[in-house]
Amino acid sequence: MGKVQFQNCRYLITSAHENGGVLERCDLLVEGNKIKAVGPTTEIQAYRPPEEDLQIIDCSRKIVMPGLIDAHNHVGEVHALLVESWLDTPIQGITDALDRIYWPADGWLTEESAYDLTLFGMVNMIKHGVTTHANASALPHAVYRASVAAGGRAVLLPQMVTSVELHGLDESSHISLTEQTIQKYHNTHDGLIQVGVHPNCTFNNRQSLLRKGMELAIQYDVKYVIHYGETLDEVNSSNTLWAHEGGLVRHLNNLGLLSPRTILIHGTLLNEEEIDLLAETETALVHCPATNAWFGNCANLPYMLKAGLPVGLGTDMPAHNLFNVLLSVLQHQAIMPRKLRGIVPEKIFELATQGGAQVLGLGDEVGSLHPGKLADIVTIDLRYNSSLFPLDSHNLLAMLATNGAGTQVSDSMVNGEFLRRDGAFIHLDEEAIVARAQEWCDIFAEFYATSKQLNQPMTKRLHDDFLMV
Repeated sequence: MGKVQFQNCRYLITSAHENGGVLERCDLLVEGNKIKAVGPTTEIQAYRPPEEDLQIIDCSRKIVMPGLIDAHNHVGEVHALLVESWLDTPIQGITDALDRIYWPADGWLTEESAYDLTLFGMVNMIKHGVTTHANASALPHAVYRASVAAGGRAVLLPQMVTSVELHGLDESSHISLTEQTIQKYHNTHDGLIQVGVHPNCTFNNRQSLLRKGMELAIQYDVKYVIHYGETLDEVNSSNTLWAHEGGLVRHLNNLGLLSPRTILIHGTLLNEEEIDLLAETETALVHCPATNAWFGNCANLPYMLKAGLPVGLGTDMPAHNLFNVLLSVLQHQAIMPRKLRGIVPEKIFELATQGGAQVLGLGDEVGSLHPGKLADIVTIDLRYNSSLFPLDSHNLLAMLATNGAGTQVSDSMVNGEFLRRDGAFIHLDEEAIVARAQEWCDIFAEFYATSKQLNQPMTKRLHDDFLMV
């Protein structure tokens, strides 16, 4: 790690504020893996080392901003996006989607294919501005290797499910694999790799696994992450099952599963009373508008923020990008027929940076560009950018939300190390990674078609969903 000066930044977004946070013609100095100073060039001179020890990046035509934080993704599952177009009938909810799309796709993965497809997903995230992400996968060893190879900041979430058999794992071996992953990888690789506990959903795991997972999270002081409330079929069945306790959310609270270490994914159909309970227990939530809209739902984000619920944003898809998510949040929340409507662009940008950092337990380290924070920084080249135009310091965050969809970053730095410079990866062969991912998608397509033609089951069910035991 060296010393880098982002010099004469046309726009420097230190953090998201309605009345500030965007500086013009300022510098940012990185020393080692941390931000040393931010301010006018004349002030930065006092902190600068000798010229021969300093790398200077001309940012006179660039936006310099905090790296985005994708707080929920399945990074190595891009092949699953093929399946919907092969189905004979439309998907009818999350349980149907899991049975016909995601479990066959997950079960097909091997250590080799998971590594290559995760690397593909990380290439897509990095080029679209993400420097930190959370990745749910049943093959954590492959995910770890790919995360280290790509260089991003990652929270690994070994995915556990007891209702179907994936990779030969049962309840006991799921817990063992998660514990081994924590012991082996948590807080490694200079702190870039974190690990959490991740029962896939509330309805497809036995209650015993949900409890054991939280015990493990408490033992190792890590996050406890679980999907809930993505579709109406799931919510209705769950609330009926636990009606004697006042519904599923109150049941989770009775089990001790709502806490400051808990992260719920989705929550699209939470009512205000349930949101208040989550806020009271300091439970966090990740909002994934793109996949939520696919199922016809949209979380009540304005009320969540009013209640003080910690919220981050997720793509939930390896071929999606967080700049698109900014636009989705802006549009969806503006048109929902609710008492509270609309989220200002500055707040949306905050959710994609500081919000995600807070949710993942990294709020003191990343999410903004202030002295002492880790140097996770991206830049956007404005020389040929006709979408983010015209700009000034007042409309910049609004333009990123409305016109930034699909933006690729010029430079990406994580922990003081460049992963990407001037629009190209430094250590990764993007063309080869994309080609290898296509090969795996072709192999998966053949597997799926053959299994369907021969009427061969692609997953093994171990028990029904929505059990009370």
